[in-house]
Amino acid sequence: AAMTWLARRILAGTRRPIARAFSATSSSVSSPSADAAEPVDVCIVGGGIVGTALACSIRANPLTAHLTVSLADRAPPPASAWLDDPPPTPEPRVSALTPASVALLRDVGAWDRVEASRRACAFRAMQVWDAEAVGHVRYDASEVGATELGHVVENRVVHTALHEAARRLGVQTSPPAAAVALDLPADGGGDLATIKFRREGRDGDGDGDGTPEIEEVRARLVVGADGPSSKVRTLAGLRAAGWRYGLKAAVGTVATDEPHGTAWQRFLPTGPLALLPVTEDGRVSNVVWTTTPEEAERLCGLCDEAFAAEVDAALRGEGRHSHGGQGEVGTGEGKRRRPGFVYGFEGQWLMGEAQERLVDVLLKPATEAAIRAVANGFGGTAGDDAAPPFEHPPRVVAAAGPRGAFPLATSLAGRYALRRLALVGDAAHQVHPLGGQGVNLGMRDVVLLTDALAAACANGGDVGSMLVLRGYADAANGANVPMMAALDGLQRLFASDQPLVAWARG
Repeated sequence: AAMTWLARRILAGTRRPIARAFSATSSSVSSPSADAAEPVDVCIVGGGIVGTALACSIRANPLTAHLTVSLADRAPPPASAWLDDPPPTPEPRVSALTPASVALLRDVGAWDRVEASRRACAFRAMQVWDAEAVGHVRYDASEVGATELGHVVENRVVHTALHEAARRLGVQTSPPAAAVALDLPADGGGDLATIKFRREGRDGDGDGDGTPEIEEVRARLVVGADGPSSKVRTLAGLRAAGWRYGLKAAVGTVATDEPHGTAWQRFLPTGPLALLPVTEDGRVSNVVWTTTPEEAERLCGLCDEAFAAEVDAALRGEGRHSHGGQGEVGTGEGKRRRPGFVYGFEGQWLMGEAQERLVDVLLKPATEAAIRAVANGFGGTAGDDAAPPFEHPPRVVAAAGPRGAFPLATSLAGRYALRRLALVGDAAHQVHPLGGQGVNLGMRDVVLLTDALAAACANGGDVGSMLVLRGYADAANGANVPMMAALDGLQRLFASDQPLVAWARG
């Protein structure tokens, strides 16, 4: 389905005019149970970044500002006091926000708070290179006439700023509660959706006396924004197909010897290692290291000094992290002998004509297309013409703060929408963290769903009708599937030990 004008503008990174009709003095924060007899227009289940952004977007859009929006989550919302005086060391979970995502945060009134925290770092360049092949991709914001390609921000900073905006915009919230039942009307019927919540007490059983407290909310539209293991999706009888990579991403915070404004990513044999600037001064960076579960746990268990040294060696290709690829300081001692090629008399690997054609016609274009798709998400033009010269990343000299590891998987819901139900964010699609596109894809869902609801309101339509939600589902699916395929393809291309694939990567 064709994308509407409003969605095209926000995805292009431009700002749409928003009526600032709400302020802190007109905040309306209440519990859905207090008005159980009164249905809400939109009930969003999942109060994370994407769910809260959707609530704010609906209330901030002039065409949908009249809709009542409730937001429910099993966890309490983030406290504003944390953002008033955040700890000196950034948290390890961050997002690389595209200009389109930043524009959305700005339009709902959350970005000013993010900037005021001084915990958002703009990056102006990206460089991707392979540990086992000679070749790299580098692109700069100046190539597209921009001042930055995006911003790296702690997830908690974004979440807190969005929650504050939601309060100002009159989003209804409730104490922590978990969805336990969902009743959707049959096709063609005019009934509302009914969703039941179990109030989460200190012991997880409601009021603490062993009797769960059940709330019931009726809504014209229920939105599942409750993550990759979405309870709403399960209750609706929808399935998500996908797979696990058998890898984990180890995350942590490090300091470099000099400030930088580049998102660095080196592909190691087990997966990519990313170094992202995360504070305004450019000296503190976030690390996302994709590797085996055992290695991820080992990295997280290292002392700060050892972790910093390991990251530095892996980025620069020293010691056991030397594999003979681009920009290495080491001697290639960890390089694996690649089977499959005929070793020539002149000491070079030789390929037959058929193998060369396979690389030139299929593998190289596939690699370039995948990298270009990720680059375009940030406004870059990777894969076009010759890459700028390779640059060495800064030295990693220290580490601090907590570290953690999480498993990697990808999944896609078979359907994004039913009558009176829509899925957004990870509830609809989970992607590999490569390229930092997870939150950005969710933000795009927010724009597309808000756009669909705005069009329905402008035409006097029903925001929960299948006609309206099918338009959203078609647009979201068409926008997300190519990026998901590119991210999965990149992971598989750079993780492959096949000699033809490695040759293509170079």
